[in-house]
Amino acid sequence: MANDVFAGPVNYVVFGFPESASVGEGLTAVLERVDTGIVEILDIEYVTTTSSGELLAGAITDLQDADGYDLSVFEGACSGLLDGDDLATILDSLEPGWFAIAVIYEDRSLACAGSAWAQAGGKELLIGGIDIEELASTLE
Repeated sequence: MANDVFAGPVNYVVFGFPESASVGEGLTAVLERVDTGIVEILDIEYVTTTSSGELLAGAITDLQDADGYDLSVFEGACSGLLDGDDLATILDSLEPGWFAIAVIYEDRSLACAGSAWAQAGGKELLIGGIDIEELASTLE
């Protein structure tokens, strides 16, 4: 994760999919952003329900049939940051028969600027996100 000098904002995204969805292309896009240093994955989890409707959550590597995609590249990426409330919220958002992929990540897109500013004697004062709905409302 970030160092003592600079931390990017930490965000999450949860996508829901029908049972037969192909997620490999999206997972490849995530890995490309990791490889280029744009994001750092703090947690990535697979969330679904059992046939009796109970919550089933765990490592993305538990995902069955990912269209031949090699999920082993995500081995160890599930850190369990999602708590019971997070998982319940995801579960409430899922349609019957669907599954979700939840990603918690650090946005490192300005890490180079942060490092340069720190070397110039600056220090990070504030960090955060902006709610996209609030932004859209403000812009209207």
